[in-house]
Amino acid sequence: MPSYAVPLSSAFFAFAIIAFIGTVPWTIYQYRKHGYFSFWRNLIFFSFIYYCLTAFFLVSLPLPKERNNTLEFKDHVFTQLKPFNMINNFQQVKGFNPSSPKTYLTLFKSFTFLEVFFNIALLFPLGVYLRFFFKKASKWYLALLLTFSMTLFFEVSQLTALFGYYAYPYRLFDVDDLLMNTLGGMIGFFTAPILLFLIPSREQIEQKDILYNHNKIASYGAQLIEIFVSMMIARFIGSLFSGLLFHGEHLFIFNTVSVFFFIVILPRIWKGQTLGGKLVKIKIMLPSSLPLLRLSHRFILIYTPSVLSQFSLIASTKEFTNPYALALQIGLFLLTFFVWGIFWLFILRDWFKKRGEVFFNRFSSIDFIRDTPNKKADH
Repeated sequence: MPSYAVPLSSAFFAFAIIAFIGTVPWTIYQYRKHGYFSFWRNLIFFSFIYYCLTAFFLVSLPLPKERNNTLEFKDHVFTQLKPFNMINNFQQVKGFNPSSPKTYLTLFKSFTFLEVFFNIALLFPLGVYLRFFFKKASKWYLALLLTFSMTLFFEVSQLTALFGYYAYPYRLFDVDDLLMNTLGGMIGFFTAPILLFLIPSREQIEQKDILYNHNKIASYGAQLIEIFVSMMIARFIGSLFSGLLFHGEHLFIFNTVSVFFFIVILPRIWKGQTLGGKLVKIKIMLPSSLPLLRLSHRFILIYTPSVLSQFSLIASTKEFTNPYALALQIGLFLLTFFVWGIFWLFILRDWFKKRGEVFFNRFSSIDFIRDTPNKKADH
């Protein structure tokens, strides 16, 4: 089992990096296309990435210590081209006699059998994924082609020493691996319904997509992405002007003005559009009465924690000897911590309760709607 620990842990860390880099673009793409962030679609998507990384690392790691691995592997034989050679290997297991059922347990415990078992198990998940993607068992021939192609890719990478990166191969190219990997994938493909009944089908996921159209309230996650992106752009521009005009001084003032412009003034003059909303295709449905006042109210709810953080930061740079001033400094820090805690508590609470609006939109009577064009009805 220690030999599997390195590939599994490597796949986990590589997946974490890829997932972190890809999460924001993928999330934005999902909102733009479907209007919401599907838990099941993304669970399947990211688990498939993790599986592919794990499978590749299992057949590739551990790597040789040096790229020029001539001394270590030059005289080794790393090809096994005889089909079903595993049967001969089974017969060589000590204590196993094919004619004696009592000895089969010895075979099952041997590394020789476990190696074949793991080769079957390696591409079993791929078959399950392919059944989910293809929906029908009648497309078994495509599953067979893709499964064989994937195992062939693995074996060629071993035969060519990671496509020529190393001087000599360091893993065995085995025809039996091709057969067992392909067998495992097809077993997974045909037995997939036993596992797939636990998750929604592609039809069910796609049916949910239809429910989100342009005239519905924007999803909770889309509203969070809108303000996150708008604030990020606003702060970047504020920092840019502060650096160009005052060499980084008065940064907070520039940021505040920039944020106010992007989340209050811009949507007022841009008919409810914001830069963050453009990314996820949502916009503010501006109220008919006092729209600027309601947008300003929203700005106060969003930006108050940042203002308190700035005051707390300024106070922390001062050294007070007066006990009242020191108590005020500590009180300001605690107040800032409390307000930020309440801010995120509201966001997480509403998310778990599946409320339709983020609290600062709800309290300021600001509604976001999907910003997609009307589709002509089919005749």
